[in-house]
Amino acid sequence: MLTITLAAALAGCGSGDQGEQGPPGPPGVNADAIATIGEGAIIIDGAAGGDPQESIYVRKAGHGPKTIVLVPGNNTSGAAFDGMMGVLRAVDSLNDAYTVYTFDYRGSGKSSYNRKITSLKDFAADFEKVMNKIGNFPTSGVTLVGYSMGFGVALEMVIANPGRYANVVSLAGIGTRGIRVGFNASQAGTDPAGRAWANGDWVTVANDAAGIAGTAFQQRSWQGEQRTYANVQATWDAVVYNDVLKYDIGKAFTPAAVTDPTFRASPNYINSLLDGFTIQYMPESLYYAHKFNVSPVSVVKPAPNADGSVVTIRGDGRLGALFNGKRAMLVKATTDFATWRGDQVIYDNYTATSKYDLKRAGANVTAVMINPNQGFDHGFPIARPLETVRLIDAFIRGEMSAPSAVEALGGAGVAVYPNEETAWETDTFTGL
Repeated sequence: MLTITLAAALAGCGSGDQGEQGPPGPPGVNADAIATIGEGAIIIDGAAGGDPQESIYVRKAGHGPKTIVLVPGNNTSGAAFDGMMGVLRAVDSLNDAYTVYTFDYRGSGKSSYNRKITSLKDFAADFEKVMNKIGNFPTSGVTLVGYSMGFGVALEMVIANPGRYANVVSLAGIGTRGIRVGFNASQAGTDPAGRAWANGDWVTVANDAAGIAGTAFQQRSWQGEQRTYANVQATWDAVVYNDVLKYDIGKAFTPAAVTDPTFRASPNYINSLLDGFTIQYMPESLYYAHKFNVSPVSVVKPAPNADGSVVTIRGDGRLGALFNGKRAMLVKATTDFATWRGDQVIYDNYTATSKYDLKRAGANVTAVMINPNQGFDHGFPIARPLETVRLIDAFIRGEMSAPSAVEALGGAGVAVYPNEETAWETDTFTGL
């Protein structure tokens, strides 16, 4: 039971305040619907003259003075947060404390995909245009919450308009240096463009068209014509929901959910799989998450690809000092490969390196690493929406500590690394 008083929910540190509100923006399609019933589409212009317009779908919950924007992960739309939005609507103290928005990426959910993205910056630019069209959307004090790939998009949003945001939260986020797309033995082979990929190769980044083709080939077992419900379910069960489903790698890699269908029968689970069938932005989204690196440090593959090519993910250093005065919380389930528990998508080092990079950019950063084998994995924002909302609420109110994290997460064991800690964080990226 959540015992947060309204006064406590509205309290908290100054950096989480709502901040100044901008003037009413120009109306978008269904802007009135967003204000009154909590969802609708907003039409935005393309990036350049002659580019087609896009229709971006918006969901809204709550009516409080503090604003949160939830940014979805890869292969998801804003619908991934339906469980969290339901919690925010159901708990009066939260509904009164926060106004929460989530947007469907261009190419997902109920949004259009009239022009393909050319970087994660395109998603960020779309959302900036949407926020500018929502009447009285605040120009400061906003909390950004990025899930998985969405944390990279959230960083791009801060880079584009740092004054709008006070807090940034990563939920199993890809980190400041992106996530690598590499080949294992089962994925190796020759793609339709004639490029041979060997076990251990990384997708190359010298040519975007070739990189996107390679990424599509690497994802071929469950994308394109293979994007069937059974294939999506098998992939997400094994990689995204492995801990909540309690995979037994000693028994034919089988989830307990085969015999205990409780979680598999839940609306959040089913809808998260169906959400994948709305996605049009793959494989370009995964490729640009692979190429993403806003730190000042380049990531170089330790050994060349089988064909001799050297893969370098250049660090562009765009974080700079843009996080001065901002607070950040990085949350992830610890990866345990030995028993196939925790987060099998984002390695722990991605988070440790991000803590270092964000501190260097001026942020006050707390990392919360959830112990494995407790039902928290890469899909925890979907599988455990109440606990996730509780944790975000505690952070915004300035009450982030090991005891408060354990309480928010329903008693789950955690390791909390406060800003002043330096032994766990690292500048050496080894999330390969």
